[in-house]
Amino acid sequence: MLLAIDTSTSNIGIAVYDGNSIIGEANWLSLNRHTVILAASVKNLFDTVDTDISKLRGIAVAMGPGSFTSLRVGLSFAKGMALGLDIPVIGVPTLDILAAAQPINGLPLCAVLQAGRTKLAAAFYNPSKDKWAESLPVSVYTTESLCEAITEPTTVCGELTADMRTYFRRNNKNIRMASPAMCLRRAGFLAEIAWARLEKGDYPPPNTLSPIYLHTKEPISQ
Repeated sequence: MLLAIDTSTSNIGIAVYDGNSIIGEANWLSLNRHTVILAASVKNLFDTVDTDISKLRGIAVAMGPGSFTSLRVGLSFAKGMALGLDIPVIGVPTLDILAAAQPINGLPLCAVLQAGRTKLAAAFYNPSKDKWAESLPVSVYTTESLCEAITEPTTVCGELTADMRTYFRRNNKNIRMASPAMCLRRAGFLAEIAWARLEKGDYPPPNTLSPIYLHTKEPISQ
């Protein structure tokens, strides 16, 4: 089995995957309670699905971008568990988790999350062999500069506030916004991505993993 942990932003997700099924998953808004609630939530999930942590073969963790403190909580917890169980940790970029949930519909994709101070972290993807391949690396934008950067019909998913949705709808007809349900960053998709890498042995030593942080003071402008 594999445990997936995503604490990148105020939205937390955890999931347990056995290689065939997501046997347990929880995703919720934690705000600033990551440190207090994560360990208890993982224990509760294992109790709920009636399985034992000792059966884990690996731990997946979202690597960011995201909040400095939030990312540290998830990565430290994952490394601590992995060390105690002597199993690998598989790090996955957070925006890749969002992209993995989106259907291939012939349009390019932009995945976004909140980067603090009214800024957004966004990465662009194109379909490739029935999967999403990053076409532009993650960068920091304002709502306005991201809107201007999208010049062809593009699906946008992720942490979209009501104000962002209204702004995009009014100012860029090329933007096709995913529904709120499709914008949820699910730990189950993190688990699937990491399991494929676990099976291939495609992961570095845990001590080499570090969060992906972005400089947010000077976002891209158009």
